[in-house]
Amino acid sequence: MANSEPCGRGEPQVLGIAFGRSDTVRLGRPGFTILELLVAAAVFSLILVILAGIVSNTSALTRSAGDKISAFQSARAAFALLSANLSQATLNSYWDYDNPSTPARYLRASELHFLVGLAGTAPFPGTAGTGQALFFQAPLGFSQNATIPSLPSLLNACGFYVEYNNADALPAPFPTAPPRYRYRLMQALEVSENLSVYSSGNGSAWVNSAQAVPIAENVIYLAVWPRRSPADDPAGDLLTTSFSYDSRLNAKSIPQPITANQMPPVVQVTMVVLDETSAGRVCVDSLAPSVIRDATAGLFVESRATKFDDDLGILEARLSAAKLNFRVFSALIAVRESKME
Repeated sequence: MANSEPCGRGEPQVLGIAFGRSDTVRLGRPGFTILELLVAAAVFSLILVILAGIVSNTSALTRSAGDKISAFQSARAAFALLSANLSQATLNSYWDYDNPSTPARYLRASELHFLVGLAGTAPFPGTAGTGQALFFQAPLGFSQNATIPSLPSLLNACGFYVEYNNADALPAPFPTAPPRYRYRLMQALEVSENLSVYSSGNGSAWVNSAQAVPIAENVIYLAVWPRRSPADDPAGDLLTTSFSYDSRLNAKSIPQPITANQMPPVVQVTMVVLDETSAGRVCVDSLAPSVIRDATAGLFVESRATKFDDDLGILEARLSAAKLNFRVFSALIAVRESKME
């Protein structure tokens, strides 16, 4: 009889595994399939692409914001300088006989001159199509003699206008730089010792006697509007209807016009400035860019309140349509020495 014991009924059979046999069962190790690795790599690559795009866009926005801040800070400082100088304008007006030989009445008289006219048209310097040029005298205290102590009451001739030009070359031994054409807000200043406004027969030629230097880049338009205050003149056309002003015009007429040897109570100044990126894209050679000429064409001819607002809106729309980034600075500047009633 065989030496074996039957398994109990209903009890599970246990399979024995003999040690050393080749059919031993092994447990499987955890891992990834090739398909899973490929999917993970694709997702990781997509995340990297998205992150790179975000970093690139952020860097571009940062550079653009930096350019705008830098450009507009310079323009803001120049606008503040213009406002400060203009507010000090003077004519030193006085009453004098209408005719020294046969006097009949008194007239307002002055040796000084307050002028506003189109830039680039005689006698005004500047580039045509960039708005108005503004010239006047003010006690700014500039002298060419460095030994003279500070005298803040020294009278100077001063002017502002926009010119499209190349940057001044640096003197030797600096290397020659490539041309850099830009619109620039220029300040003309004539020192006290050389005031040519007093020269007999000079007329309005004195505006070209002052030395001009750029004080801000990418200023494409300067609108100068001599006027009464908006409260006294809501329509804005009592003093001028063409943005021009000449304190000597018809000064000998009887009766004198209200502008004769008088300055306007306020001057509305509006300045349009591009950012550097936009300026670099359109200012490519010695010719003023046509896109800027087209944007300002036909505008700011009539100095009336409603027309001015309409023209400014049209200019902004044209610049936006040309995909140019810009900023508008505007202020009503009170001329403190004005005696106009």
